[in-house]
Amino acid sequence: MPVPALRPFRVEVPESALEDLRGRLQRALWPADLPAEYGVTNERVRALAEHWLAKFDWRAFEARLNAYPQFVTEIDGEEIHFLHVRSSRADATPLVLTHGWPGSVVEYLDVIGPLTEPESAEAPAFHLVIPSLPGFGFSGPTRSAGWDRYRTARAWTELMSRLGYERYGAVGNDGGSMISPEIGRLAPEKVVGVHVTQLFSFPSGDPAELADLSEADQAGLAHLQWFYENMFSFNQLHSQQPHTLAFALADSPLALLAWNAQLFGEHLDADFVIANVALYWLTGTGGSSIRFYYEEAHTTSHPAAPTTVPTALAMFAGDFQSIRRFADRDHANIVSWNAYDTSSADGGPRDAAGHYAAHEATDVLVGDIRRFFAGLSSPWPLLTAAHKALREAVAGVTDWSARTPCAEWNVTQVAHHAAGDQQGYAAFITGEPGPAFNPFEPSPKLKNVAAFLEPTLAASAAAFATVSPSATAVPTPLPQGALPAPVAVGAAALDAAVHAWDIAVATGQESPLTEEMAEALLPVAKELAEPLRGFAYAPALDGVAGEDVVSQLLRYLGRDPKWTA
Repeated sequence: MPVPALRPFRVEVPESALEDLRGRLQRALWPADLPAEYGVTNERVRALAEHWLAKFDWRAFEARLNAYPQFVTEIDGEEIHFLHVRSSRADATPLVLTHGWPGSVVEYLDVIGPLTEPESAEAPAFHLVIPSLPGFGFSGPTRSAGWDRYRTARAWTELMSRLGYERYGAVGNDGGSMISPEIGRLAPEKVVGVHVTQLFSFPSGDPAELADLSEADQAGLAHLQWFYENMFSFNQLHSQQPHTLAFALADSPLALLAWNAQLFGEHLDADFVIANVALYWLTGTGGSSIRFYYEEAHTTSHPAAPTTVPTALAMFAGDFQSIRRFADRDHANIVSWNAYDTSSADGGPRDAAGHYAAHEATDVLVGDIRRFFAGLSSPWPLLTAAHKALREAVAGVTDWSARTPCAEWNVTQVAHHAAGDQQGYAAFITGEPGPAFNPFEPSPKLKNVAAFLEPTLAASAAAFATVSPSATAVPTPLPQGALPAPVAVGAAALDAAVHAWDIAVATGQESPLTEEMAEALLPVAKELAEPLRGFAYAPALDGVAGEDVVSQLLRYLGRDPKWTA
């Protein structure tokens, strides 16, 4: 079945739609005024409506959106809209950024420049994919039901694959903070890290979880209780009868403005608020967007195990306050936890200062994202070095049919086998499928060996990134079964490094095996090689007095360090 195309997209709202909007706002009927305890006030909505009518320039905002490359594609039966802004930097890391309700892609417009083209060459750069959630903005209205966080996460992994990204990060806010960890759960071999502004982990009901909470955590729980008692009506209605409300949101821009404004703090600039609301109105997605809550409330998917991908939280004062004790229960690999107070004034408990951090505190959020992804170096430098050696050896091949030190195998077969080795380690750790071929019967011909190899190296690195250095029983495909973490990692590194040597010497390249690497790998080889003689390694060759450690390692594995093609 062919993959649906990625089609260029431009925002071009008809003038007739803007004229209809103006007329509806001018003819709006207003309710009698009531105090703030009853909800969003007339004063607040009137000020925003007047700004929408007199000052907000949709065409200018439309041009701002159209300044970025935009596309649409069909995924799982729905049209998905997204911005795709690539950095000019070759070392850029791809990120998928996900918004929530009542936000939109507007949330992330301010971070595009700093993340894609940082002023300093020392700062990390990123390729950005910013999709509109199904049922939101130009990804809607949706035609099908069931678009909860899990289905959306599956769609985003498909989107990133279509764009050719096999290693990427996931960033989220609000609903995006629920979706992004699920992307990591679905594709741990591809997702290098998850960065969110909320970790929505709540008490399980076990009284022991509430014992000895810090004052800050108790304050966070108290604010959550206040929010539930005073501001949670939107969630209840969205979760139970979203279509009943949809009639008002589809017919009246004033109703849409008032309903969505309850979660846009009064400290926010009016242009930001109106840009988000106008996007919903002009795409007719006021009603379809709120169904996300209904799908969440009625989903049958409830993964019990914690996520394992490296996770970061950048939490802002005034917003939902995550509690580490609960978050650690749901996310097993939180490596960065930062709290910021960037509010210049207290807008009260209804204001939720910092919730739209990408717009409100752009520099702070960008800095946190940069530091997190820059710090995601592998906890296993030996494996990183071995993978690098294998990549470089493959990149230097000019004759893929050249014979190698590996029995009857040519260079293509060695690379094919090496890919199977790495995918096998990843599969045993993650439970994902292993290689779809027998690594001991590798193909002598592959169209693009480097492209075939790369995803397997990425999968192996991602799988081992989830392994704690103190783990005592890491599953492996070896006859020895589960091994202590350093030995399991060493085994994968040994496979990659030795096959890198096979390919390099077979094609006239310098040996990629350094003394430092060989020093680390020789004890691993001596611990593991004996049960593998005969099908993975030949009998050890006699040593030569005074040989360097690289030669010692090769001879122990049955390879002649003096071998030439």
